[in-house]
Amino acid sequence: MEEKDSLAVYYGKNFWTAPQGAPAQAVPVDWQFTWAGHLCRIPALYVSDAGLTLDVLLFLDSGAVRTFCKKYAGVDGERLTPLEERMLEGERPIPEASFSPRLINGLPVEPCASSSFTWVSFVRRERPDAAVDAVRAAYASLCLPGDCYVCHRVHAPWPRGMQTAVKSLSLEVAAGPRWTPVGREFAVNEVSASACAVPFAHPVTGAKHTLYVNELAFLHRGPTPRLPQLEEGWLPVIAYEIVPPLPAGEEPELMETGLPPIECTGPVGVALSDSGPGPHGTKPRAACGWLRGAQGGAVHMALAGIHAQRGSSLRYSFEV
Repeated sequence: MEEKDSLAVYYGKNFWTAPQGAPAQAVPVDWQFTWAGHLCRIPALYVSDAGLTLDVLLFLDSGAVRTFCKKYAGVDGERLTPLEERMLEGERPIPEASFSPRLINGLPVEPCASSSFTWVSFVRRERPDAAVDAVRAAYASLCLPGDCYVCHRVHAPWPRGMQTAVKSLSLEVAAGPRWTPVGREFAVNEVSASACAVPFAHPVTGAKHTLYVNELAFLHRGPTPRLPQLEEGWLPVIAYEIVPPLPAGEEPELMETGLPPIECTGPVGVALSDSGPGPHGTKPRAACGWLRGAQGGAVHMALAGIHAQRGSSLRYSFEV
């Protein structure tokens, strides 16, 4: 790989941080590997007295990115409801991943910082970005004109007692949390809560589940001496079960359809069952929303999606 002189990389800095001191020395390597179906390339190692820096280019499926952009080209993001926005996010063909150096010359290290940017070749940028342009110019020989990619910059300090000569590197790649959309909307009120059953199919496995709303309660919220800016309103809290339970490590994301997502937690200090199984055999969970106005009436909710914990990680080893 031919490295251009215009790319100056500084240890511990992201792409846009103002540089201090001397830039790191580039050692071209052009390592390549495949992760989750995506080609990844490490063009160079950047060596400084403080530690090691490297850029990882994760190449995207340009066709999938183009299809996504075409599908939502006319969508005004400011007009989307929170549910529509969340569903759109779940369709983005850009995997969430972290790249972490774990061994340098066989000695363990802890990564200290990272940053990233996404380059989509066929989307016009709203404003110029000199830092991104410098990276693109430096790695232009690795990319085709229509390529789309994510560039991750990661740093790691030298292992204790080690000099700056890198002979081998072990890199861990971990998948980020997976969110898959469901978008199943329903309405519940105090009268119908015990009869509210929401069937849905798991978006990944296809398994049939049912969300049962066991109870609905309203908590009054308003200004307090400590929080005088708090708006007057009501918190609708639902206790629910999912039967059969979701796979281990997965959680539902419930939200009011007109408001941002709400966290799924244990029962939140109201008269909701907090011990033993609920009517449908599992321990009830609770979700809390926010209403402005009077209590009562129907609460419009959605099972927005299924949130899974971080995926498995893989290690890749390289030698200089």
